[in-house]
Amino acid sequence: MAVMKMLALTMVGPHDEMEPVARQMVLSGGFQPLPLDFLINDRNIRSKVTTESDNPYDDLLGKMSSVWKVAGESLPDPEPIPLDSDFSYHKARRLVEETAGKLETWGKRRDTLSEELERLEATKTFVEALASIDMKPRDMSEARFALALFGRLSCDNFSRLEETTMDAPILAVELSRSDGNVWALVFTVPGYKEGARKILDAVYFKDFSLTEMTNRLSGDDPLRQVEHAIEFHKRSIKGLEDAASGILKEHRKEFEKLYSRLYTMQRVYDLCKGRGEIGGMYVLSGWIPEDTYEAIKDKVERDAPRTSVTAEPVKNISGVRIPTMLRNNRVVRAFQDVVALYSVPSYGEVDPSPFVTITFILFFGFMFGDVGHGILLWLAASYFGKKKKLSGSLAFVMKCASVSSVVFGLLYGSVMGVEELLPALWLSPMRDPGKLFAVAIAAGVVMISAGMILNMIIRYRDRDFGRLLFDGQGIAGLFVYWGSAAALFITVMGLKTPFSVSYLWYTILAVLVLTLFRDTLARTLLHQHVENEPTALKVFEALHNLMNYFTNTASFVRLAAFALNHVALSLAVMSISRIMEPLPGGMFLKMLVLVIGNIFIVGLEGLIVFIQVLRLEYYEFFSKFYRGGGSVFKPVAWKKDRSFQKS
Repeated sequence: MAVMKMLALTMVGPHDEMEPVARQMVLSGGFQPLPLDFLINDRNIRSKVTTESDNPYDDLLGKMSSVWKVAGESLPDPEPIPLDSDFSYHKARRLVEETAGKLETWGKRRDTLSEELERLEATKTFVEALASIDMKPRDMSEARFALALFGRLSCDNFSRLEETTMDAPILAVELSRSDGNVWALVFTVPGYKEGARKILDAVYFKDFSLTEMTNRLSGDDPLRQVEHAIEFHKRSIKGLEDAASGILKEHRKEFEKLYSRLYTMQRVYDLCKGRGEIGGMYVLSGWIPEDTYEAIKDKVERDAPRTSVTAEPVKNISGVRIPTMLRNNRVVRAFQDVVALYSVPSYGEVDPSPFVTITFILFFGFMFGDVGHGILLWLAASYFGKKKKLSGSLAFVMKCASVSSVVFGLLYGSVMGVEELLPALWLSPMRDPGKLFAVAIAAGVVMISAGMILNMIIRYRDRDFGRLLFDGQGIAGLFVYWGSAAALFITVMGLKTPFSVSYLWYTILAVLVLTLFRDTLARTLLHQHVENEPTALKVFEALHNLMNYFTNTASFVRLAAFALNHVALSLAVMSISRIMEPLPGGMFLKMLVLVIGNIFIVGLEGLIVFIQVLRLEYYEFFSKFYRGGGSVFKPVAWKKDRSFQKS
């Protein structure tokens, strides 16, 4: 459970081998391309590098899509399938022409008929509207003193149009409404034609030419003429759809397989756009997880024997951040999003997700411990997760929090704030507040100590032994913190010790002074090259660390405070419900207060507790060791709209 080690992979090979290599990278789902500009510093060499621009498979995929479009069906969900080594663009184009050539022609004819059908239906609406006021279409199109425009727009935009044109020489007349749209006639003076057009464009007014509609009409019954034309177009479109549907039904598996092959190759070429060509040799580079290198290397050597593969761990490339890939189990993976709300771990940094998983669940339950409210929170998280109102990870986090609430509710003996229904397995917040606050402070000491220990691990990895040993956040600082906590505990509890507590305070003060000479000690004892900071800055840093020890620890008092607040708020709801009982309809009012009150507690207080737990994680814990600022590993996924971290 950590930040995965990444390798910078570079593959160089001839053109005929680069395509199967890129195909393997796409289907593996674990390759993030790296622009060659960052690898080639020599401008002369860089100027000779050429890259792909257009994707030749876009057009083929569009033609193949017409098969389902003409049949009136939605596109299939493509599946990644292995491709033959001889599957080339020319072969793909020939297959598409053989498969979709006729259907593409039908599709274009269907689109033309659909556009004409839309104009005919608009003409019908226009003729019906004029018939109701005993006017002929030609009278409207040939008017000289007013310019008439006919078209369609949404109901909301029609309201906007009416408001916009109150002070303009424009009159909008609603003719009819259907499917959330308004058919309207818009009148303006001839000299204001351009201004009217701009206003209508702003409200997405779809204009239909009155002249074209008028020219379509002839005879004494234009409405019947239009209706006949509409029926003819509908029958023609239906005939094309039925014919295409029959072909699709007969060859569905074959067509879907070809569609998936084209989709796969389109993704391959999207990746190949980032490759570079130098003198006929192609270069493809990017990031991969270290544990996938051997499998990729074996695959490339087998399918592309003339392509060389090199990979090396890289600590830093100017202008490029090494991407971060986290690999955790399902439970911890859900809490990665909680960490990401603060910042993504930088590459090589300690992943705090496992620690956040444990502490978040414990702290939430500690502050929101109640069997009944925990069950309600579970039901709410399940409902909103199912309805997609919450992301899958957040819904899972809330379910974990609700389970913790139920467990702590059993420990507290609390059900809907009532502590008489169940015996407390541990303590009662209202009866044992002193013990509750003591546990909260102890949790703070453990949490802050863990943050400092993680900081020391990071210092050890960076070989920064000066800060590891003598810094206020290192071993010296941890001794000061633990020593101060022990001295305060002994003093407050009045415990007897074999030595005077004042000796402990003197030792703590001596170690605190030692942190002021951190840089000097690192240079003299460890022979470490360290720049000397001003003395005033060191004094300020020491005082700041000392203050943080106490303020950060005191901040954990909120654990106990919110646990008491939860009980008090529940009792308040119960008291108000009892007040309602003697009133007319008292039982109904009592139940109403209980329902609304408990929903309020679960919703509002649950949100507040969630925020308070985040505060403890981010400010009291992360501030000790966490830098963040990482860039998420985004491999080229087989589906265009998908980016993920492999887990």
